Order: sequence, then structure tokens, then C-alpha cells
Amino acid sequence: MLTAVWRYLMRHPWRYLLIAVVLVIYDFSLVLPTQVIQRLIDALTKANLTRMQLWNEVGLLVAATLVSYLSSYLWNTRLFQSAIGFKFDLQAKSFRKLISMRQAFYDKFRSGDMVTRFSSDAEYLEEFAGYGLMIVLYGGGLIAFVIPVMFAISWQISLWAMTPLLFLVWFFWYFGKKQDQSIEDNREAVASLNNEVLEVVEGIRVTRAYGRKAELAQQFHKHTERLVDLGNTITRFQSAYGPVSTAMLGLSTAIILGLGAHYLLAGHITLGQIIALQLYVVSLVEPFVMLADLIIVYQTATTSYRKIEELIETSDDMEPDGLLQCSEFETLSFKDYSFAYPMAERSSLQEISFELSAGQTLGIVGKTGAGKTTLIRQLLRQYPLGSGQLLLNQVPILDYQRASIDQLLGYVPQEHVLFSKPVGANIALGKVGSQEEEIRRAVALASFSSDLEQMSAGLETPIGERGVSISGGQKQRISLARAFIKDPQVLILDDALSAVDARTERVIIKNIQEERQDKTTIIVTHRLSAVNHADLVLVLDEGRIVERGRPDELLAQGGWYAQQYDRQQASEEE
Repeated sequence: MLTAVWRYLMRHPWRYLLIAVVLVIYDFSLVLPTQVIQRLIDALTKANLTRMQLWNEVGLLVAATLVSYLSSYLWNTRLFQSAIGFKFDLQAKSFRKLISMRQAFYDKFRSGDMVTRFSSDAEYLEEFAGYGLMIVLYGGGLIAFVIPVMFAISWQISLWAMTPLLFLVWFFWYFGKKQDQSIEDNREAVASLNNEVLEVVEGIRVTRAYGRKAELAQQFHKHTERLVDLGNTITRFQSAYGPVSTAMLGLSTAIILGLGAHYLLAGHITLGQIIALQLYVVSLVEPFVMLADLIIVYQTATTSYRKIEELIETSDDMEPDGLLQCSEFETLSFKDYSFAYPMAERSSLQEISFELSAGQTLGIVGKTGAGKTTLIRQLLRQYPLGSGQLLLNQVPILDYQRASIDQLLGYVPQEHVLFSKPVGANIALGKVGSQEEEIRRAVALASFSSDLEQMSAGLETPIGERGVSISGGQKQRISLARAFIKDPQVLILDDALSAVDARTERVIIKNIQEERQDKTTIIVTHRLSAVNHADLVLVLDEGRIVERGRPDELLAQGGWYAQQYDRQQASEEE
């Protein structure tokens, strides 16, 4: 963590040099008034204070006050603005990591935990980069100014007077370690609660449908009670700091007054110096407490940095990116290809072999859990490759840059990935700089025009988070339109027509046939009517290809495809 903070400081050396210089001036401006008070009291006790000396000392006090105010404003502004910049850099670095990772990475973290790392942990690091550095520069500088001056007045009194303050530092350090564990437990509890809230929000319809509201509310109440208990524990620690500080300051004051009176009677010290020592001790309480607080801030920031660093350093286990650019799709070949998910007991794909050429339509069908989506994920490069060969344009797919492959693909997943934006903005995500005319054409291809006309604001109609305000079929067709506007060389529909009726499906398939005659389309589906026009259909079962051929060839074989086709036709007729 310290290395990361140091690198950030070295990126802005002049800014932090200015902060350090201004803080030195600020610390000096805090010490100066005590010296003025000491001289005035000594002059008063000796009855030799002149009008000129009084005005000079008062003028010095006013000047010190102005310098203190201006320098305090400057270093506070610069230091804490820089701390915000440090936090932003960490969050930006983490976000760049997130958007560059593939699915295997996201399988390693809970959503709520990632949100906590982005929010709470980043704020703890901001506190260290701001408040922590302030403690080092301000507290350390003030101590460096005050202690030598105190020892110059009387090292004996100063040494005894600072003993309670040293005990105060130990007290803060010892109980700070205990508090740190409570802070870590509180952080984990917050992450768990965030994850639970996200799951409830995403699945609110299911929650209501199954009448689980009361149970979830009770579960949430238990989580919040734990947070309250942890918060109370932390508060008990923090509440003890103030009274102990007051007690130790009172003890230091008693020591100074007692020893000061003794040395005053012996003629070794003046009344002004005694009062100055007392004022210096009071001024040392804050930096001593802050130095003890630095331990807590450092420990908390170290834990938070470790969490963020884990997020940044964790890999998606993907192979190194290739060097070749793939600008055109020609062929896709699987040869004896097998794949197993990490930690899986058996392979999800086994000895897959087929070839797809540009302009062809591939249908992938089979029972639920047969491996259809897993097969698509290999082309999308969401996981590290399995065994066997996966060739793109007769070249191993690992030789290509993954981003260049992504540019060729348009993908509509089973899950409806929509954003809290209007309908038009969700569709326009498929193509940078898309115009309204292109959006409306994509809407027509997805057979969504009539639905759009019934929406209150047309393309500007908000659809809510994850499309909560529209139906499942409308979500699918918006996702389809997003893929159509990209006009990719390879369009992948992963069960993307499951929520539309048979008539709408026929319209969409007809539009795909007409608009994509020279382009490649891969359709994963349970409804066999969606692949009637396919050049090749693969039937998967337990990760293996059990049937393959054109639809008419599969019907003639009388296997699973033919039986399923007859069932679906009979169901539609009924």
C-alpha cells in the first residue's frame, strides 16, 4: 500500500512539496503565539512591559493568526483534493480491470463484495492518503517544533509532563488493534449485506411470487442487528479515547504545575515559562492522539488495499492474448474439442467436431443442460480453452487478439442484459454513433415496431433497471435490435427467442434470412422451428454431438430431433 501511495506522490511531486512547505509554516504559526504569551507574562511579572512591546507582540499574534488561517486553508484543500484523486485512480484502475476480464474472473467474486471494494475500501484508502498524510506532516511537524522548545525551557519538567502522553499513545495503539478487528468484521458484514440486497432487488418478482417477503425481512433484520452490534463495539472503543485523553492531559497539567512551582521557587524557571510549558503540552495532545490514530488508519487502509489489490491482481485465467488481428470471418472449426468448467467433476463438452463457413446458419439444439450455451462460450472466449482444437479461419483461435474477435460477433444471451436507459439508448449500445434511422431499422428487424408505438415516449421511454418495466418478450427483442444494429459478421442467438410467440418468431427468423444472406448466424434454441432454415443443425446430449445434418436429414433419421419436432408441431396445432 505504501508503495502505491508513494508512486502517486511521485506523480505529483510539486503539489506535495507545496503541501509539506505550507504545513511547516502552519506548524510554526501554531508555536509562535505560545512564545508571545510567555514573553508577555514574564514582562508583566517583572513590571517592565512597555507600550511598544505590547503592540509589537499583539501585531505578531495577529500576523501568526492570519498565516495560520491561510496556510491551513491551502494545505487542507490541496491535501484532501489529492486524496480524492488517489481514490479515483484506484477506482479507475479497478474498473479498467473489471471490463477487461472474462466470465471466469466474475465467478470468483460476489457482486456485493465487489461493490464494497469499490466504495468502502476505496474510501478507507482515501482517508489514509488524506488524513493519514496529514497526521505525518502536521502532527510530526508540530512535535518536531514543540518538543525541542519545551526541552530548552526545562527538560526535567518536559520529560515528566510527556509521560502521560506516551501512555496515551500506547493506550490508543493497544485498543486500536482490537478496534481494527471489529472494523474488519464490520466491513465483511457490509459486503454480505450489499450482496443480499442486490440479490433481493434482482429477484424481487420471484420473492413476491413465492411469498418470501417476511422471511427475507427477518433475515435482513438479523444482518442489520449484527451490524449494529459491531458498530456499538467500535463506538465503545472510540468513546473511550476522549475521556482517557482528558485524564492524561489533566495529569500532565498537574505535573507541570507541581514541578513548575518547585522550580519557580528555586529560581530556575519563570512564570511565563511554566504557562508556556502547559500550553505546549496542550498543543501536543492532538498530534499524539493523531499519531495513535494513524496506526488505526494505517491498519484499516492496509486491509482495504489488500482487498482492492486482490481484485486488481486476480486473473481470469485466460491464456495470453494473441498478436493477430481477425478482420473477417471465414471458417470456424472444432476438432475433438472437450471442455470442463473450473472445479467441475466432469466435462461439459466432449469430443466436439464440426466446421462452419461464412454465410451459413448453424442451429444448436438439445435438452436442457446438454452443453449448448457452453459451446457458444468457447467462441465468445469467456473461459480458458479446453483440449482439442478450436480454429478460426484455420488458425488457432489463441493466435488472435480477443478484442478483434469480439468486433466480428453480435451476441444475444439468454439473460436479458438491459440498462437503466431509454429504449433507444439500450439499442444504440450495439453501435457507436448510431443514428435514429438505424435504430428504427433494427427495431423493425426485431419485430418491435408495434410495441414501440404503444410506449409513451417511443425510443425515449425509460425501461427501468434491468428492464423491470417491460415484459420478457420485449426485453428479448430490444436485445435482438441491439445485435441487429451492429450488423455483425457472426450473429449468435443463445435461446434469444424463447420469450416471443411463434408468429413473432417466424417474422424475426424471416428478417434474419433476408438481411443476413451472406453472413453467419448461430442459433441456440429449444424451439426447432427457429432452425428450419439452418444449413447445419447439431443435436447435443450430455456435451456430445449425437445428431448432425440439415433439418430435413434429421427428420428422416427419426431420432431425438424428429421426435421433438413432431411434439412441437402437435402442440402448435392444438
